[in-house]
Amino acid sequence: MVESVIAWIGQKVAEKTLDRMVTVGDRKTRRHDLSVQGAEPTSDLDITVKYTLPYWRGAKAPVRLILRKVDGYPETLSLPMVLGETLRVRLRRGTYEITAWVVQLSPLHGQAETLHAIGWQRLWLGHNRTKKARLRPAPVLVEVPRRLGPKRSGAKPGAPKPSKAQAAKPGPPAGGRRIGQPSGS
Repeated sequence: MVESVIAWIGQKVAEKTLDRMVTVGDRKTRRHDLSVQGAEPTSDLDITVKYTLPYWRGAKAPVRLILRKVDGYPETLSLPMVLGETLRVRLRRGTYEITAWVVQLSPLHGQAETLHAIGWQRLWLGHNRTKKARLRPAPVLVEVPRRLGPKRSGAKPGAPKPSKAQAAKPGPPAGGRRIGQPSGS
């Protein structure tokens, strides 16, 4: 019984190996047909955007990709994709700037989306094989107003200004905070 199982497993392994050898041998290298007027060589590009949203790990947020050709005839292509998935495109050869905007859609219809992160990469396409690009966007900082609270309406133009000790109140940093980070107050 054991010998028949071992023989059966060996036969399956041999069949799979033979199938892979035949498949690999039948593959032909991809050639560009440049005989048609206006045809240009192209390259394949796989783009993946890696970013973890601060409020939900593994969330599938929308991403806006902007591909801009730098050299030669300037072209701009805008493509939507989903965070964590791979976008496969075929482009003319040359140098490209890829910008990824990770956004959160508004729960209300017609409202603006919230920008979470921006990342970019410059790469050169000129290979017959598929080029892989992985963008890792950096979080966007939210600007915090320098002075919080209501304006003083009783201050007169010639009135003395408050001292440094009175003016130095604890508050948020002037540089801002990350999206999803508690405000601290």
